Amino acid sequence: MYKVFNILGYNNEYVEARFGGMLSAFKFGAPPHAGAAPGLDRIFMILENEENIRDIVAFPKNGNGVDLMMDSPSEVDQIQLDEAHLAIIPEE
Repeated sequence: MYKVFNILGYNNEYVEARFGGMLSAFKFGAPPHAGAAPGLDRIFMILENEENIRDIVAFPKNGNGVDLMMDSPSEVDQIQLDEAHLAIIPEE
């Protein structure tokens, strides 16, 4: 992954700061679903008669929508906004 980010113009320090958690997780292998998530968590939620998916998900976001394991959501820097052709417009 470092090589891909280097080709895109990002140095290893930037990649580590932004994606360090994911890179650490990949040291243990790719996810068993290979990125194709069929919604099993929601199916298990229904089967277990749970009202909140956070009771099923192994690493749920907290009540404020923050993933404490990955420190997300996080600040987006101007380079990322420029790449996505986005602008943050403050409310008036």
